[in-house]
Amino acid sequence: MIHNKIENLIHTFFYVCFMAFVMTTYNLVLHMGFSAEVLKVSWLSFPLTFIVAFTLEYYVVGRHGMKLVFKLHKDHHTAFQKRAIAALVIVSGMASLMSLYGSILTVGFSNELPLTWGHNLVINFIFAYPLIVFVAGPLVGFVFRKIFPEGSLIDIAK
Repeated sequence: MIHNKIENLIHTFFYVCFMAFVMTTYNLVLHMGFSAEVLKVSWLSFPLTFIVAFTLEYYVVGRHGMKLVFKLHKDHHTAFQKRAIAALVIVSGMASLMSLYGSILTVGFSNELPLTWGHNLVINFIFAYPLIVFVAGPLVGFVFRKIFPEGSLIDIAK
């Protein structure tokens, strides 16, 4: 569980690093096949993709999405169900926005944009949701708490 703004910032940084690289690589593999060239292109495109993804996650989807998550959480939900609900909201927002970003990079502002965006949204959501729930969530949470045990980050923004 995240306790303050500094933890949220660092945790979001870890999540976005992981997801931006994996999702960029996934999309490139779908379009170009798996090769060393795909890994190179993924790595080279990572900085811009990370900046866009982090900005959207931290300032748009994370802030507004979590308000919706707290409305959807019920007392009878298990911890896993709460994480799954949060992932659904976050992935819905991020897959929509990052699929649009990728579509604009691919086809520009052409007549193909709506169809490309819709296609990319479906293939990205299908991959990103289980990735967040079963891989990124547990992995990022584990690494984050190993590096920053609870109570080790003090919120200086108070």
